[in-house]
Amino acid sequence: MASSSHKEMSVNLDLLRAVAVLSVFFSHLCKALHNDSFISLGSFGVILFFVHTSYVLMASLERLEKTSNSDTSLTLAFWIRRIFRIYPLAILCVVVMAVFHIPANPEGTYSWIGLKGLLSNLALIQNLTLSPYIQGPLWSLPLELQMYIILPFAYFAIRGKRRYRSFALWIFFVLLVPIMVLIMPTNTTIYQRLNVFLYAPCFTSGIVAFDLIRSKTWTWKLPAWTWPVGVFAAIALFGPHSDAVFPSKLLRAWVLSLLLGVLYAIVAEARPNWIHRIFHWIAERSYGIYLSHSVLLWIVFYQMSQLPLWVRIPSLTAGAIGIPALLFISIEKPLILAGGHLARRILKSAAR
Repeated sequence: MASSSHKEMSVNLDLLRAVAVLSVFFSHLCKALHNDSFISLGSFGVILFFVHTSYVLMASLERLEKTSNSDTSLTLAFWIRRIFRIYPLAILCVVVMAVFHIPANPEGTYSWIGLKGLLSNLALIQNLTLSPYIQGPLWSLPLELQMYIILPFAYFAIRGKRRYRSFALWIFFVLLVPIMVLIMPTNTTIYQRLNVFLYAPCFTSGIVAFDLIRSKTWTWKLPAWTWPVGVFAAIALFGPHSDAVFPSKLLRAWVLSLLLGVLYAIVAEARPNWIHRIFHWIAERSYGIYLSHSVLLWIVFYQMSQLPLWVRIPSLTAGAIGIPALLFISIEKPLILAGGHLARRILKSAAR
């Protein structure tokens, strides 16, 4: 993370993102094999994504602010970058699922979700329109998109000399949920449309990490090895070997994500090595892995079910590596660069 307080590349962040996407992949792999014992592992993998995303985007806002002369241009540039980051691959995923009649989950059967559902999936507003998800992993993207709207204002609230306001922000989001339940019962459509706030404390945990690091008041650091130990301890404490409905473990997710945010701020950065190169490769292509793995599992375990394992296992391995690599080179990276270019033009135009 390139800034006064954030490094250009982080071994620890790569580890977190790689573990997040591998947790989701393994959970869905087990489900494709008719084993529902690791559903919670996949759910917590998404929570790890949320913590990682909010921290990285706080650092991104800090960098953008150095070339911005107003909060309006900063916010617009930030949103442009995020639109170019999240939508292209998501739209491709939705189109592929619809055109080739791929079921939402590998073990399921395809059913047409209707024009409203298709448009909602293309716009990533399924939770707002209460539409079905054309693909299971897409459930988290509307939440990320809606948090993108909130994150610049969270950044404005904690920047400068405003230290530790991130903890107050975390407490605010935690208290907001029971207030929502009192005002609007969970079976109402309004409550269901506001489900982003159920996960807001997890996102805010990344903001806490950013706030603690930039404060530079916590100068002591735990050894680097405590970071992977902490990440896997959090997974164990969440209870990965479970098929419990995720909302029933929401409080546990809030607390564990906060602890991870604090831990990240006080852990020394690990040194790059060959293992880090693997984690970095996975982390850099994690979005493609996240969106493509469901289709890959459907192909390997259901469309190729008559083929022997010695054919299917190499196919799964090659697809898990090759498809995300192709998506990154052909779609993600070019459009990330295009979004960054447009954001810079917006900032330069606003500076005139």
